[in-house]
Amino acid sequence: MKTGISAFAGDGGKSGISQYMKHVFLRMPRLSPEDNYVLFMTRSDRNFFNINHPRVEIVTVSDWFGTPVVNILWHLLVLPVLLARHQCDCVYLPAGNRRLAWWYGLPSIGTVHDLSQLHVEQKYDPMRMFYATRILPRMMRRLTHVISVSQSTKKDLVEHAGINPERIDVVYNGADLERYKPTLKMEGRRLANDKFHVSAPYILYTARLEHPGKNHIRLLEAFARLKRETGLPHHLVLAGSPWYGADAIYAASRDLGVENSVCFTGFVDDTDLPALYAGADLFVFPSLFEGFGIPLLEAMASGTPVCASRVASIPEVIRDAGLLFDPLDEADIFEAMRRLIVDEALRIDLVSRGLRQSSLFSWDDSARQVVNLCRLVGTSSLQAA
Repeated sequence: MKTGISAFAGDGGKSGISQYMKHVFLRMPRLSPEDNYVLFMTRSDRNFFNINHPRVEIVTVSDWFGTPVVNILWHLLVLPVLLARHQCDCVYLPAGNRRLAWWYGLPSIGTVHDLSQLHVEQKYDPMRMFYATRILPRMMRRLTHVISVSQSTKKDLVEHAGINPERIDVVYNGADLERYKPTLKMEGRRLANDKFHVSAPYILYTARLEHPGKNHIRLLEAFARLKRETGLPHHLVLAGSPWYGADAIYAASRDLGVENSVCFTGFVDDTDLPALYAGADLFVFPSLFEGFGIPLLEAMASGTPVCASRVASIPEVIRDAGLLFDPLDEADIFEAMRRLIVDEALRIDLVSRGLRQSSLFSWDDSARQVVNLCRLVGTSSLQAA
């Protein structure tokens, strides 16, 4: 069987979706020794995915075709032609909440990571919001089968996109347990000091600088109160690339008077992330909405205690392994961070729970389920033919 894969809309390695793609793509040929794959991607993403396998053909296009509007048209007009030309039996779209087509000419399966645009007002500009809220759900309904990364996202797919629940399978994301581990704590503190000039103990949040969706400003307000009322020496490390609304986040750190205690790292290379997680005193995740939340697993696997928003999929991912707070309540965020810093017994307990919880999520399991579903969809069409 041959599966065509759209490897677009991964943000060049700077988003959770790109990490999902990389982990799944690298495992698919190993887990399906009788199958062949054709991956379509931009030239600049070729090095990021770094896939070299005799049963994987890479088809690259100019980076111009990766720009949002052009890429939407590429999926609508070019992808069906290429699938036929390469004699694919099915198509897999791993960024199904960003890029889909109306028709493929063969069975299709897509992973939908979230429908955050339905829950976070002004997440994107008006044109992109129209596409995300009005067009994409209709395209999702035309998929042969849908993969959801959480029960929370599945609920949204049924209630908001109108997809039959029998056509949806929940396949959780994974954690790279070989890379994220608590033994890197001292290395993480050296990295924070040498590369990011953070000499104090630090609180970490990894997310692109997106306002309002990632909720950085309320986190900064809670952090300013933490500094003001407790006198703790901690710095706040905000690791992520600038995105929509980043200027408002920078301005908030200045207006709140904490700019000297806040480190904006920009994009952190994948090789540095494990140590940065392990070196943190705590990991805070105040996002207003998440379809899954891979950073939660990475932090827990690194032996770092976690506090996070009590919304969407987040309680589903961390269970009893972290403190939950109301992301709309600055006082609740403040109190969760304060407790995790000053209560040593609580920290030790949550570290133990986090290591146990993160061990339940494996990228091998995730990729195996994706492969099985692609084979199910693809072979059914072969049998029908």
